[in-house]
Amino acid sequence: MAITEEKLKEMIEHKAKVERISTISSDGVNLLTRIPKEIAEEAKMQKKDKLRWLLDKEIKLEVIKENDKEKEENS
Repeated sequence: MAITEEKLKEMIEHKAKVERISTISSDGVNLLTRIPKEIAEEAKMQKKDKLRWLLDKEIKLEVIKENDKEKEENS
């Protein structure tokens, strides 16, 4: 199935508020990456927050705030 140049550009181009690239490394067991500062700041990520990875046709990432988790446990 061929894809047109226009469709390819549409698939590649994505208008995002912040766009950064990170490199994947390995500790021998896990693949690791650093979260770019601008992304962490925009998502208001803090130490002890958790990341939930979802994979379907796209990879989605959800930030689970540590403070929100504590609020749920205390409710």
